[in-house]
Amino acid sequence: MLENPKKRINRAKDGLKSADYDIRRMVAEYIRYLGVAIFNGIFFWTLYEVTYWMDPLAIYPATVAWAIAYIIGSFEAHYMHRALTFKSTVDYKESLYWAFIVYGVIGVVSTISEHILVYVFDVHHRIAWAINMCAFGFMMFLGLRLLAFPPEMDLDE
Repeated sequence: MLENPKKRINRAKDGLKSADYDIRRMVAEYIRYLGVAIFNGIFFWTLYEVTYWMDPLAIYPATVAWAIAYIIGSFEAHYMHRALTFKSTVDYKESLYWAFIVYGVIGVVSTISEHILVYVFDVHHRIAWAINMCAFGFMMFLGLRLLAFPPEMDLDE
């Protein structure tokens, strides 16, 4: 049985306030997160470009490419962040469930943002991609840290 989201967030916030988890550790994790995100970003960019070029639905190619690449990239990103960024011992299925809550919320908002930037504000699709990656990166880090990979469930460093 999965934990109630409100309880999980409160427990994670308590873990963030513990003596074992300080600002130095969070900064170190964020730097590690950004390093892993470079690899994830290359993977995501490749999927995005291939899907954009293929234009599978023949409508709004930037929006469709973002959504498809985001969904596929989320599986890869979860695995990489679990193993390398947070070194988590949370059950894989449980962390995947919570990660996909984070990825789902940010995915919907960022897909809408991609669509608006490209098709309303006429921003080039590659520039819109970069804007979205920058805009949602730190929110993704916090969501993953609080829900999918709570500090108290990390491997010893």
